[in-house]
Amino acid sequence: MQNKKRLYKHLIIIYILYFIVLVAGFMLKTIPNFTSGFDAGMALAERELDQGDTHSYYLAADVRNSSGYIEVEGLPENVETYLARLYVQVSDPGAFTLNNAFRVQADSGYAYLLLLVSGCSFLAVIVLIALMINSLRRSIRDEQPLRNSNIVRTRMIGILLIVWELANAFILHINQCKAVELLAGTQYEVLNRFPLNYWNLIIGMLFLFMAEVFAIGTQLSEEQKLTI
Repeated sequence: MQNKKRLYKHLIIIYILYFIVLVAGFMLKTIPNFTSGFDAGMALAERELDQGDTHSYYLAADVRNSSGYIEVEGLPENVETYLARLYVQVSDPGAFTLNNAFRVQADSGYAYLLLLVSGCSFLAVIVLIALMINSLRRSIRDEQPLRNSNIVRTRMIGILLIVWELANAFILHINQCKAVELLAGTQYEVLNRFPLNYWNLIIGMLFLFMAEVFAIGTQLSEEQKLTI
């Protein structure tokens, strides 16, 4: 009974902290980024419609400056700066159309599609984690074993984390390939490597591993009950 109450309190604390961090993240990062991105998108759309005969697309890539450090006016002599990431805007002939709107990211419709996949995967992970913590809390309160729904949710979180990381990696790769084409012959060398974050993949695989452990534990518990 004491263990049950302690676990229940721990999950309540985790549940509250999760939503505090979630709300803080939305207030401090997601909402400002969304607001600035929305304003920039609206300004871009107005500018593109006003130009009429041109449309633009954007890309970003990690670069190395072959000439070394770059000069910034007003800095002390003992401070040196260098450029590690380059953001590029390209204007092409042709009116702004719906097709061009979906190619605003590195002039590639695939990058836009991957951006949607990445965003949906990330939001789904947030929702699934909240549902799983709440379900665990109810399982302890009702003295029920781990529900099969939580095993499925844990497995889905692992899969979605891997999908999210792969989508982000391919978006950056598309940007880098386009940057190599545009910056060829300039002083900037694009670091054209596949930008995969292996730690995110490891976290996704750990969730898959936990799902299998939960499934085995549930199966053993059911077999023990049948034996008794």
